[in-house]
Amino acid sequence: MKVLNSFRARVIFLISLIFLLMLAVMLLYFRTEGDMPWVVLGGLVIIGLIIHLFRIIYGVNQQIADFLMSIRYDDFIRTYPKTAEGEPHSKLFSEFNAISDKFRDLRSQNEADRQLMHLVLENVDTGIFCLDKSGKVLLANRALKTIFHKSYFPDLNAFKQLDPTLYEVLDTLPVGERIVQKVVINDEVVQVAIRHFALKNKEDEIKLYTFFNLSGELSSEEIKSYHKLISILSHEIMNSVTPIASLSQSAADMLKSADPDSMEDIAQAMEVIQKRSTGLLTFTENYRKLTKIPQVQLQHIALEPFLNQILTLFKHEVPKRVQLDLQFFRPNMQITGDPTLLEQVLINLIKNALEAVQANPDGKVLIIADRDEQLRTLIRISDNGQGIPAENLEQIFVPFFTTKPTGSGIGLSLARQIMRQHQGDIQVVSEVGRGTILTLVFMG
Repeated sequence: MKVLNSFRARVIFLISLIFLLMLAVMLLYFRTEGDMPWVVLGGLVIIGLIIHLFRIIYGVNQQIADFLMSIRYDDFIRTYPKTAEGEPHSKLFSEFNAISDKFRDLRSQNEADRQLMHLVLENVDTGIFCLDKSGKVLLANRALKTIFHKSYFPDLNAFKQLDPTLYEVLDTLPVGERIVQKVVINDEVVQVAIRHFALKNKEDEIKLYTFFNLSGELSSEEIKSYHKLISILSHEIMNSVTPIASLSQSAADMLKSADPDSMEDIAQAMEVIQKRSTGLLTFTENYRKLTKIPQVQLQHIALEPFLNQILTLFKHEVPKRVQLDLQFFRPNMQITGDPTLLEQVLINLIKNALEAVQANPDGKVLIIADRDEQLRTLIRISDNGQGIPAENLEQIFVPFFTTKPTGSGIGLSLARQIMRQHQGDIQVVSEVGRGTILTLVFMG
């Protein structure tokens, strides 16, 4: 009967039949006063039906077990026969096939994602070295091999063969720290920016190091900076030397004529020469300051008293209409640096900010100390002045570039050099008419 083709109907029918036969055998037993042949026959039929029911249920359980086993071992090749609706196991097989199709799609998608990730990791400029808690290498991409000119990284000790100092740096570099390390590769000194991350993967902890070759980037930027610097130096020197040469020649000609009436002109020429020479000496002194920054003397600096002490210097210089505030978002913040050099940087930046808000009737300069999600310490100096035009933003860190009539143009350039000596950076965001934010970034 078609109605008995479904698994549920078969099971219900067999259980009902077994129950009815058991009642019939019991009735037969009592009415025939123990006529054993019929009782035994009825009992055998019941046992046969129970065995048949067991086989049906066991068969379904076996199918489910086989399917779960295929999931366990990622075997989704097997397909189950499609049967007509109402046939035994039709719904079960249909669901098995649907789940297998879903797993096959997911596996295909995961494989595509894995290949895409592998393609990305192999083509980025950043070298990536990844190993598990036991020291087994999980990843060493193409950029890493290119940076160090080495094709095989079996473990962390591979870096010891390249440079023992580099190995010590990697072995002791704290998680989240970034450092710029000089490495000798094929008799060439290369500057490599290194960062250490720790990742959790299930129960395993993964170490990940990133390496970025700064030499090429630095060379490109340094060439641009040198071109700008040479252009500015040439302009300043020519502006001073040209009138000096011309006036010197004129003064020499007037002295040769020995005309008393020329003495006043000679005196004026000498005065101009003296002024231009003094200006040239001042320019040269500024250049000397820019190129001879003392080595940093690192020590732990508690930020709150350090910044409060700097603000005390401006206590009597801030106009009443200008608000100068200091905010801390985390208690007991510390940095490692040279307090003398960093004080020079902050004084210069705060002074610039105060000058920027002079024309604002509601001027405000705010110094904020905080940490970002990368555990970097940030000191922001923000003002609501006129801001910096976009065309000048790229130039403000170029030596001797200034928009101030009496500016030397070395303040921000000097500040950036000092921050670089602290393995940090200085960043600027500005919008004309709204103000400027200068951020000192300290790694770690």
